[in-house]
Amino acid sequence: MEVIEHYIQLRKAFPNADEEEEIHTTIGELAEHLCCTMRNMNLIMNKFMNHGWINWSPQRGRGRKSVLVFYLPLLQAAQERFDQLLQGNKLEDAYVLASTMPFSMREMLMQGLQGQFGLRSDQDARGRIDTLRIPQETPFETLDPTQAAMWGEVGIIAEVFDRLVQYNAERQVCEPSLAVAWESNQEGTVWTFYLHKGIRFHHGKILDAEDVRYTFERILSAQESPCRPLFDSIHRIETLDELTVRFALRFSNYMFPDLMSSMSASILPRDMELDPMHPMGTGPYRLTRNHPKLLVLDVFPSYFRGRAYIDRVEIWQLPQSGLVESIIKRDLFPDGQARSVQHEVQGGVYMTFNMRKEGPQQDLYFRQAVQQLMDPQEMVEALARTSVQAAYSLVRDESREQWMTELTDKNEHSEQNEPMDRPEQFEHDHLFLLQASKPRPEPSADSSLARASKLLQRSCYAGQIMEVWVEEGEKMEADMAWFAQRCELIGLKVHVMPGNPVNAVYHDEFSSCDLIYTGEVFDEHLTLSLLTMYTFQNTLLLIALDDQRKRELENECRHVVMIRDTTERLRTLLLLENRLIQEALLLPAYSFREEHAHHASLQDYRVRAFGMPDLRRLWVKRSPVTDEGTGSYPAYIPLW
Repeated sequence: MEVIEHYIQLRKAFPNADEEEEIHTTIGELAEHLCCTMRNMNLIMNKFMNHGWINWSPQRGRGRKSVLVFYLPLLQAAQERFDQLLQGNKLEDAYVLASTMPFSMREMLMQGLQGQFGLRSDQDARGRIDTLRIPQETPFETLDPTQAAMWGEVGIIAEVFDRLVQYNAERQVCEPSLAVAWESNQEGTVWTFYLHKGIRFHHGKILDAEDVRYTFERILSAQESPCRPLFDSIHRIETLDELTVRFALRFSNYMFPDLMSSMSASILPRDMELDPMHPMGTGPYRLTRNHPKLLVLDVFPSYFRGRAYIDRVEIWQLPQSGLVESIIKRDLFPDGQARSVQHEVQGGVYMTFNMRKEGPQQDLYFRQAVQQLMDPQEMVEALARTSVQAAYSLVRDESREQWMTELTDKNEHSEQNEPMDRPEQFEHDHLFLLQASKPRPEPSADSSLARASKLLQRSCYAGQIMEVWVEEGEKMEADMAWFAQRCELIGLKVHVMPGNPVNAVYHDEFSSCDLIYTGEVFDEHLTLSLLTMYTFQNTLLLIALDDQRKRELENECRHVVMIRDTTERLRTLLLLENRLIQEALLLPAYSFREEHAHHASLQDYRVRAFGMPDLRRLWVKRSPVTDEGTGSYPAYIPLW
């Protein structure tokens, strides 16, 4: 242990003492605080005095008190050691040091840790090693693809595993991945997939058709598997040979290849039981360490699509920090050489209700009153945030507009040829969606509050305190502070309870709450994302929904996968969302965007749906003047 670490250890033992204040203590107590023998304690104390950090007048004999005076403040000592560790690239030791400090000091040190994120290029005996460090604030509960529901978890799963099919967001089509090709019968009830040859799992096993069968039989055999409804069309799985697998379905499913691109459809090896915190896949990165504060992904050199450029990815667990983002970016990029990447998040923040609990939330009038109180435009204007936009759907406006254009073109084409097969209510629903895709007029606070008050009076609400669970975090908690003020104006009593989304998803944290305020992030495949939201049982919307409504959603989604036309599928899912909004079971608040900033040397920096750089594309263009041994390329990556 370095001498300054001994000093920090001793200084923390006297937290209430000021610098230059005399402290009366025994030699035995000092040895105990330093966790060493009397002899070593004397050596250490003399080193402290040689550095000018303390003054010490030892008094020997049983019960006799020595006089100790500190001169070096704890924060200054911790900062000095912290900086030494960072300079030596000992990020983990720096993190441990910071985490042992009192709260205010810990926050200051952790802010300094932000500057360590991005890409670091080091030269050692193995050659050049490029390491990308990413911060994240939500702990990992599981990396089982059939269970994981948190953004960060899904981001890791995307790198560790592959699926039979991958979705190309730029072309908006499904493309081969582990499967080189697939085909189906005319009715969409039998699907056959042909696998690539020679694909290796991280532990060396060659992928074959039995691994595919094992993966999906594992899902179907677990009645409580949250992703089981997504694959409930599967009746039987056959392996025709080592590279061919056939799925026989219970009913037509024209979305089956899309479902095979779902994270839940990640292929597992059959020769080993899945460890949910240390999974084994075929992806470009293998998980080599998973500690509560650090998860490490190392490149998989034998990846069948070619070795990834980045050698190592470190995901660091950081506490939430109140540091303003612009200050972080200024500190990271003092020369102004950052390049920004705007990431428009598909999905958004919303409120729903705990329909598994008795209470006023079972009353439509009550839910509609809350809907008026949660007016998106008024919230966004009141909170004055530039990175958010009022939303009346979890689907971004441009996506709706694109779909409406496609639908209009299709309708015109259908009128010239043959009628389109569609429900009788199509014209009404079409009009409703046209209206929903446009910004609503801005209501005054008085009008929305007046409507909320009238609806509340018509409801069964009787003055009880309603518990509001909110996903913890500065912004969303501020949203609910604004909401609570609005509630008070019309006599609705609420108590806001911030909570960890991990505990809410996996440990039923909000079962006693009445209202839930959270968010949903979709990936690039919008139709599949909506379908997953309504069928994957670990989404917060479904955790809060009663069994009858969940069954109704599952039945609706079963109808969706039987639709051959892709545009019609999305239309049906958007109508389903609108129905939830009309029933005031889903109250969209706003959509948001994230801004990544990165050094100009990081090339092809693209953000994936879950807020992580696309590791399969990212590479480094080192400057000719970069030091031969080490290069540092900072990146500001918003906390997950």
